[in-house]
Amino acid sequence: MYEIMIVDDDAQVLDMVELVLKREGYHVLRAFSAQDALAVVENETPDLFVIDAVMPEMDGLTLCRKLRAQPHTANTPIIFLTGSTSSHTVVDALNSGGDDFIRKPFVPRELAARVRAHIRRSVFYAEGEVPAIRVVSSQYRVFINDDEAQLTRVEFDLLRYLCLAPYRLHSTEELLANVWQYPDGVGDAALVRNHIHNLRRKIEVDPERPLIIQSRHGRGYVVKARVELQDEAAHST
Repeated sequence: MYEIMIVDDDAQVLDMVELVLKREGYHVLRAFSAQDALAVVENETPDLFVIDAVMPEMDGLTLCRKLRAQPHTANTPIIFLTGSTSSHTVVDALNSGGDDFIRKPFVPRELAARVRAHIRRSVFYAEGEVPAIRVVSSQYRVFINDDEAQLTRVEFDLLRYLCLAPYRLHSTEELLANVWQYPDGVGDAALVRNHIHNLRRKIEVDPERPLIIQSRHGRGYVVKARVELQDEAAHST
């Protein structure tokens, strides 16, 4: 059973978040202040934190930075709750080390979905673990950590091309030329973008926060994974 720590100075919010998470089957730890939370994590290591951004004495952003400075919580997912509508608050929360944020008042279903996604990611991408992609070119098959992904032919060709040079940036123009075989100046960036979107839905744990196919705004896409390319001869041995 995964353990979630909620940190909020508002008892009603604590009760509401706890109810949502317990319905999802999580064990819940409660803390009314950042100081209480730090005291608890001396002996407990939750699987995820839900932290109010604004609290008296020590705010959630300071708490987040302190958690990131401790080895046993450095990579634990942190979701902020914030009542602020300012974009600066959100940016500050993420810059402090937060992974996500939800504005108050929140929809319980959205909170549950965000928590599930971050738990899956933290389990799937354990510290030091890099996702593995195995491409069996002769059979047009792709495996992500031994689980087969059902791809269309275009999706397969696109992913295979990206995997020919993992960790290297591939521009949209390059992909249009080498995957779609379009001449220079022909093709639409939206075509690549939509196929990347579909690929992420099929191979990423959390398509909204992809870790395998990452984009560089205005520059292109890069695959970050351990890649094994199998041709027909290798597959038949």
